[in-house]
Amino acid sequence: MKKLAITLFIGLTGYLQATAQTAPTTAQQVFDTYVTAIGGKDALMKVTDITTSMSADMGGNAMIMTRRQKLPNKFTMSGNMMGMEVYKQVSDGSKVMMSGRDGNNRTLDGPAAQQMIAANSIFPEMHYADYGVKSDLTGTEKVNGKDAYKVTNTLGESTWSDFYDAATGLKVQSIVTTKSPQGERTQTTGYSDYKAINGIKFPMTLAQQSPHGPMTLTVDDVKMNKGVKDSDFTIK
Repeated sequence: MKKLAITLFIGLTGYLQATAQTAPTTAQQVFDTYVTAIGGKDALMKVTDITTSMSADMGGNAMIMTRRQKLPNKFTMSGNMMGMEVYKQVSDGSKVMMSGRDGNNRTLDGPAAQQMIAANSIFPEMHYADYGVKSDLTGTEKVNGKDAYKVTNTLGESTWSDFYDAATGLKVQSIVTTKSPQGERTQTTGYSDYKAINGIKFPMTLAQQSPHGPMTLTVDDVKMNKGVKDSDFTIK
């Protein structure tokens, strides 16, 4: 019995030591684990553009959303409902133009634009440092009942948080707070149902919670390296 107790003690000690050694201590370690979990750095670096098609049920009407991303720092996001474009965001890599169905355009530059550009780049965790984003591992929190590492990102006056499952390394949640004339607005996005496409894992379900209410986006299609044109990112 004594020998069994000693064996169990040694085994538990080894487990605790291994856990302590493998637990990340920096944001970069969390990012590295995430990159490995979704396909690996070599595979991700071969991706030059991504087109993602998504859909959501908006009170019985279908919202069709399309996001295009292109290296190094260009993106567009548009939403269509009942054949009409209800909003659009376009970035040429330095500014961000936003428009709604009312036809009014608003262009952001400076720190506010840079935060959006950094967060919407292709596999942003691989490029945060290039944008001057300061990322800190700020603890562990429960997301959907599971432990997740919280990374707080700061760029100028903009701060947002990303959460990565401690067991799988996958990103499971983002919280972004933006300032507007109406005050601060917070949007929370949950990522789930990861699926491998051409060897790279993407979340197929995005659950958003914002001041406008909840919305669940289903990813219908992901295309990579299809030669997205630079003209798609022109700000007029």
